[in-house]
Amino acid sequence: MKTLCLLFLILCVSCEQKDSNWIDRTKHEGLFKINATDKFETYSTQKKPQHIEKTIINIELAKIYFDKIFDEDLRFAVLFIDNKNWNTYAFAPPPGMPQAYYEGNMVLGLGKSIMAQRHEESLKNASTTELDSLKKYYGSEIDLDLFFRDALSIHELGHLYQSFRTGRNSQRKWLDELFGNLCQVAAIKNFKDQSTYHRMDAYQEYVIRSNPWGEIKFTTLDQFEKDYFEIFNQGRNYGWYQTKFYSKAKKLYALHGDNILVMFRDFQIKINAENTEKIDDKKLYNMMLNKFGLETMKILEWNYDS
Repeated sequence: MKTLCLLFLILCVSCEQKDSNWIDRTKHEGLFKINATDKFETYSTQKKPQHIEKTIINIELAKIYFDKIFDEDLRFAVLFIDNKNWNTYAFAPPPGMPQAYYEGNMVLGLGKSIMAQRHEESLKNASTTELDSLKKYYGSEIDLDLFFRDALSIHELGHLYQSFRTGRNSQRKWLDELFGNLCQVAAIKNFKDQSTYHRMDAYQEYVIRSNPWGEIKFTTLDQFEKDYFEIFNQGRNYGWYQTKFYSKAKKLYALHGDNILVMFRDFQIKINAENTEKIDDKKLYNMMLNKFGLETMKILEWNYDS
C-alpha cells in the first residue's frame, strides 16, 4: 500500500512539473515577478504596475471557467509590458496588441498602450451617436486598453488552452482564431459582472458598423492560411478578419452554449498537425460537418471571398 501511495505521489508531482515546465521561462528574463494572484504567474517591466487589477480578475475568472469546461488546471504566465520594452518581449508590434506564445506565456500592454492610443485617435471620426453608444459602457473618457487588455486577454488565454494540447502547429490558422474568439465570447459572457462583455461587444460592433478598413488586400480563408504573417503585420486587414470571426463566434455560442467550446477544442486536438498529415479542404469540411452538423457549418460559411 505504501508503494502504491508513493507511486501515486510521484505521478502527481510529475504531472505538475510537466504542466509548469511547458512555460518558456526565458521570456521572463529581466522582468519583475509580481505577486498579483495565486492562480497564475505574473511578470512586469515595472516593480509596481498600475491599473492591472481588473485584467487580473478577468483572467482569474476565465481560468476558472476554462478549467471547468476543459477539465484542466492550466499553468501559464502573464507578462505586462510597457511600450518602450514591447519589442523585447512580444513577437510583433504595436505595443499593447495582446499576444500568446505557444509555450505558456501571454503578453499584454501596460500603461497607456500605443495600440489603444491609435484606436482612440480613430474615434475622432466617429459620429456623436456612435461615441455616445461607446461612452455608455466606457464612460466619458474612452479608454480602449479596457478592450485590448481586459477583454482580448481572454482571447489569448483561449489560445493557450489549445496550444497546451496541440503544440505549435495546427491544421488551419482560421480555426485557431475562430476558437480564440469563441473562448473570448463564452468566458466573458459567463462573468457575473457583465461590464467587460458590454465594453467588448460595444467596441467590436462599432468597428463592424463603421467599416474602417478601406481597401484590403486579403479576404479569403485560403489567403489567411498562405499569407498569415503578412496579414498579421497589416493590422487593418487582420482586424477585418477578426471581426468576421467574432461575429461567427457570437452566433455559434448563442446556438450551442458551452458545448461548442469543448467540441471545438476536441476537434482541434484530433486534427493536430503534429499527429496527422495536412488535411485537404474537402476532407476537412466533411470532418467538421460530421462533428458539428449542418446548422453550424452554415454559420461558418465564408461569404467574403474576392
